[in-house]
Order: sequence, then structure tokens, then C-alpha cells
Amino acid sequence: MPLNPWRLQLLDAFGRLGTVRAVAAELNMSPSSVSQQLTALEAETRTRLLERVGRRLVLTPAGALLAERARDVLERLDAIEGELAELRSQPVGRLRVSSFASGVLPLLVAAATALARTHPRLDLELLEVEPHESIPALLAGSCDIAVTVDTGDDPPVPGIRTVGLATDPLLLVLPPGHRLARAPVLTLAELARERWALDRPGTYLGELVPRLCRRAGFEPLVAGRFPSHHILVGHVAAGLSVAVLPGLAVAPRAAVVTRTLEPLGERRIVAAVRRVTGRRAATSAVLTALGAAAAQAAGAGPPPRPRRRPGGGPAAGADGGG
Repeated sequence: MPLNPWRLQLLDAFGRLGTVRAVAAELNMSPSSVSQQLTALEAETRTRLLERVGRRLVLTPAGALLAERARDVLERLDAIEGELAELRSQPVGRLRVSSFASGVLPLLVAAATALARTHPRLDLELLEVEPHESIPALLAGSCDIAVTVDTGDDPPVPGIRTVGLATDPLLLVLPPGHRLARAPVLTLAELARERWALDRPGTYLGELVPRLCRRAGFEPLVAGRFPSHHILVGHVAAGLSVAVLPGLAVAPRAAVVTRTLEPLGERRIVAAVRRVTGRRAATSAVLTALGAAAAQAAGAGPPPRPRRRPGGGPAAGADGGG
């Protein structure tokens, strides 16, 4: 039978205090319970640990040896419990965090940089995963936290919870010299003759523009499809196309003009995690850092959407951004 740490603690206390009554008082037990547990410890070790000398109960040589060793064992157990508590309460270990392309730099890299300073024992692996692939990757265990887009069209996924991070405006991207570049607010009908640069088929942005154009009564003329937003922006900057991109995807110094396009609004960016996780401290730290990065990115993002006056023109002082 293995040794019981609780009974070893009683023996250690007896070695320090010298009487069963004192042990009972220290550990809030009855003297009879202490005696029973010490007798059970003797049975476990198959060794006589206590003997009577006159009217006093004292440790035998074997009991004194076990009490001394018990202190080492108990100290080690205390240290292990402390380490486990630290693992539960301190962000440590490795987590895989994914995001769509335009969120990798402003969200994931920014959060990882901050966490490297505040929680150096937390190791992050960053992944680029498209929104439509993020929840399957999370369910399959390919990532631990997925930054993705909540379109509002899909039902909740059992076992997955989401935390809102930010909203990101969807913007029309034009070449600087475009004929419509001076208008702060545009409609799809005004762009029916344009050539479009799109993301890949099946992706969120690759399907959004064609769907909206068809609703507006025309089929978009596709000039190119590029999974890299950097290349897509370059294609627009060269005057070969127009595009729709989220604000995060357009670098502040990109050689393009961004304008509000009706009926586009904003996309909601969320962090998705599995509801059951044994690494709550690490997950919580990453979510907090992602929230801070999202707030900073939103503060440095494009100007707010201009408002139309009741007569249809832009509100006074509205700035379309660039």
C-alpha cells in the first residue's frame, strides 16, 4: 500500500509537537482521529512508529526517520502544488493562434510582441487561416484561438465561444487618379463599368463583391483574383482595377484611395476558442492582448464612414479618407 501524504503530515506534526493532543489542535482534528491515522500509517509501513515511554508517546527510531523523510516529501509536494498553481494562474506554454491575412500583422503580431514582454514563458505559433476555414481548424485542434469574421449568417457552433474584438469597415479601394476618387461616398451602380480585383473564389471577400453586384443588377468584370491583399492593392494602385477590402487590409501609406461604398458596412472581428480548455490563464492573456491590439488598430485605421445629408449629399465636414 502506498504511503498516504496526509498521514505523513500527521507524523511530521507529531515529530515537531510531541503530543497527539497538540497535533489535533494544530490540524483541527480530534485526538482519537489523529491516533487512528497514525495507527493506519504503521499498518501501511508495516513498521512500529510510536511507542510509550512512561506516560508519554514517543517516536521509535523508525518513526523518527520516517518523520524526517516525510518533511522532505511534504516540501516537495508543496513545491509541485505551487508549480501547478502557477500553471493554472500564469500564462505559460505554447498556443497556436490563427487569423485571416489582413489581421496577422495588426492583431496577431502586435499581440505576440506585447506578450513577449509581459509573459515571456508564453510561446505563440501564429498561423494564417481564412475565415471560412477557421472554425473547422479550431474544432480539429489545428489551432487554439482563431481570429475570424462573424458574418451573422451562420448559427452558433456547439463547443465554440466567441469574443468580440473590433469592427472593421469594408471600403472601396480606387487608384488615386480614378474618375470617382473625389466622391467620398459611392454606390455600386456607379461602378458597373469598372474592372474588379477580387480574392479567390470561395473566400469571404472573393464572394462578397459578385453577390452585391448581382443584387445591384450587373455582373462584375473580374480583372484578377489575388489571395494576397498586398498584391491586390498593388493591382489597384497600378490603375488596373478597383476593389473592396477591409480597412485592416489597406496599409496607411498604400498608393490608393479608400472611399465608402454603399451598401457596405462593417465586418465584426471575433476571437473564437473552444469552450473547454485546460489552459485558461494562457488563453485569457492572449485574448486580452488581441483585444488591445484590435483597439489600437481601430484607432489607427481609416477615418469614420461619412454620413449623407437628408438631401443625399455627404454631411458637412465628412472626410472619406485616403
